[in-house]
Amino acid sequence: MRLVVVEDKGVVALNYTWLPLWLGLNGNFKKQMESALKYKIEGLPMDERGLETAHRFVMDYIIEHNPGIDGLFEYLDSLKYVHYKQDG
Repeated sequence: MRLVVVEDKGVVALNYTWLPLWLGLNGNFKKQMESALKYKIEGLPMDERGLETAHRFVMDYIIEHNPGIDGLFEYLDSLKYVHYKQDG
């Protein structure tokens, strides 16, 4: 699981449901982050390497804008080890 997921061919989205609640529900923060990262992520191939790069951009942005939260890096980074398989 990453902080960026492919929704459709060529369409990626912030996987906000896996963010800490105080971030996932903060619409203004999400909008600012998406605006700031849009041009960094556009054009990346949405293969494993590109998704990992996009995941890292999101992590870095969140950590930069929320300094002083012990364990935030580890929490966000650990999401890449969660494997979620949706039924159907």
